[in-house]
Amino acid sequence: LHGSCFSDVGLWLHDKQATEWGVDESTRRSCQSKGKTEDECQNYVRVLLLNGSRLFTCGTNAFMPMCTTRPVTDISSVLESIGGVARCPYDPRHNSTAMITESGEVYAATVTDFSSRDPIIYRSLGNMPPLRTAQYNSKWLNEPHFVSAYEVGRFTYLFLRENAVEQDCGKTVFSRVARVCQNDIGGRFLLEDTWTTFMKARLNCSRSGDVPFYYHELQSTFYLPEQDLIYGVFTTNVNSIAASAVCAFNLSAITQAFNGPFRYQENPRTSWLSTPNPIPNFQCGTVNDSGPGGNLTERSLQDAQRLFLMSEVVQPISTDPLVMQDNIRFSRLAVDIVQGRDTLYHVMYIGTGQEGIKCDIQCCALWF
Repeated sequence: LHGSCFSDVGLWLHDKQATEWGVDESTRRSCQSKGKTEDECQNYVRVLLLNGSRLFTCGTNAFMPMCTTRPVTDISSVLESIGGVARCPYDPRHNSTAMITESGEVYAATVTDFSSRDPIIYRSLGNMPPLRTAQYNSKWLNEPHFVSAYEVGRFTYLFLRENAVEQDCGKTVFSRVARVCQNDIGGRFLLEDTWTTFMKARLNCSRSGDVPFYYHELQSTFYLPEQDLIYGVFTTNVNSIAASAVCAFNLSAITQAFNGPFRYQENPRTSWLSTPNPIPNFQCGTVNDSGPGGNLTERSLQDAQRLFLMSEVVQPISTDPLVMQDNIRFSRLAVDIVQGRDTLYHVMYIGTGQEGIKCDIQCCALWF
């Protein structure tokens, strides 16, 4: 499937296939009339998801996102075409991610507008009602760069980096893990068509010391479901000295953070304070125990509207990163489990360098 590029996608097909998915002339002219270049006004494939015998894919389509469903056995055949807004970015350079469940719900983290001012975590298609994060609310999402999404039990986890709203001094980027319940049906009088189970927590990847050295910016993740481990590539800010690290997180540590207290700001002039979790040991089933939305009281919806940032930071499995390297920026990561003579090894393949210019591969082995 040839658009112009793929981003963070991988797919094994039974046979080698290729097809063209270009932009019609009127759409290209419309794109260029809005000040975009010829290169920008192409179709960049940004979503590629396998769902049984069907392939769901979305492209930027010259800043008019479009999605198609195709049979895996013949990807040149289009079974259905739908609009790609809120499922695919307009700009091919925007970081976004998506996943699809067995029942056909698409969870996408992207932007919904031409100017990229409305970031969104959006559920669509399938049997559940469409839901999104709160619109134009920087406390929910503040200039995010989305990295990855995974289905784990009844939750969808999303990994991202964003400007930290809880920092009082200057501009700081934090890495986050966000979570929503897959059976969330949205609110009734508050948070209508909006997530009522959205939560997010900060991920810590830092070099220990009297003054810890933080790798703030998450670039890539890899999920090992057999080990309940999430590996992440972290770097320093692009304007600072280049340094990179790999940290790994247990899902239990992420769950612990989501069961803990929240951070809450009464108004923009007050400090962020810790407040107890009104539903400790939260499980998705609590949403629908008394029927669809039956226990979504006005108080619980008010809590869901203001309590979403967790107070506890998710700590990695080791005090120091598993891999650290200065004067270089890691970009991508893949992890394989290899049986050694006496133990299992986690072999990491780490991509470095500027995308599109070069990509070196480093290999590191850790034992568990």
